[in-house]
Amino acid sequence: MGFIYKRKEGAEQVKRYRSTGYVLLVVMISLIGGCASTGPSFKGITDVPQGKGLVYVYRPSMGFVGSILSFDVYAGADNIGHLYPGGYLSYFANPGELEIWAKTESKSSVTIDVKAGEIQYVKANVTVGVIVGRPLLNVVEPMIGQKQIADCKQNASK
Repeated sequence: MGFIYKRKEGAEQVKRYRSTGYVLLVVMISLIGGCASTGPSFKGITDVPQGKGLVYVYRPSMGFVGSILSFDVYAGADNIGHLYPGGYLSYFANPGELEIWAKTESKSSVTIDVKAGEIQYVKANVTVGVIVGRPLLNVVEPMIGQKQIADCKQNASK
């Protein structure tokens, strides 16, 4: 009789865990929806100021992978904005070498050679980290960047 009682108790515990799991799933889905970029759709900047270069940093939406994680992006010491999945930031830079970087538990950076009147693209992704995802930045060719950024929405620049 004690054996049957324990099985019944175990079944109730499984039901309780299942209920908790469903609640957590609903909360996670709600959070993910709130982490996506919601600004205006991409419209390229056609008027780059005299003597400046334009740098786009963008992060295509990759479905569930890294969808909760967002991070600040820097150009040298300047915080240029917070980058969300499916979003992009734009930055007018002086000509010369410029480090674009982002950091969560580790730092990822690229150095680009900014030229006046030119547009450059830096693609951000998220890789697996020990505690939290890590940003991964890569310079991409303009033709590739133009295609990939087209589906992104503007994030607020600082």
